Amino acid sequence: MHVLQKISQFITAMSTFLGKAASFFLIGFMCVLSYEVIARYGFNSPTIWAHELAGFLLAFYLALTGPWLLSRGDHVNVDILYARYSGRKKTIADMINNLIVIFFFVVVFLIGMRYAMYSYSIGQTSHTVWGPPVWPVKFCIPLSAVLFILQAIANICEALVKLTRTNEVGAS
Repeated sequence: MHVLQKISQFITAMSTFLGKAASFFLIGFMCVLSYEVIARYGFNSPTIWAHELAGFLLAFYLALTGPWLLSRGDHVNVDILYARYSGRKKTIADMINNLIVIFFFVVVFLIGMRYAMYSYSIGQTSHTVWGPPVWPVKFCIPLSAVLFILQAIANICEALVKLTRTNEVGAS
């Protein structure tokens, strides 16, 4: 079980680091939009790129912070039944939930990768006047899916360790 703990700790540390680092995208997001507001209303000179760049920054932010939230258990939950469970049943429910997360994000990865690779292969650009390439943003989808899958695996490892400890305590 020591190996499972190490795997879980490593992946969770990576999710935490990426999530905290990605929070700086919000500063860029706010700076870009603030610049746009000042340019538009202060100097009557709006930009053609600010809103789209802000959207790109938000996509990177969301892609990298989601797994961090999963590691902390901070996603929205409906716990009508979960709140009534004992500690062991909660751990088992968490494992089942994380298996569902893995299944969902494997599908997201496969579809997202197909779209991202196609976008890259044709050199797809935005349909705006600015016209930046959109493939970097589209690669956020499979990247985020991989990070979610890894964090769900870490959560399952942690749950297995918790179940093993519960069985060891109960057996003695």
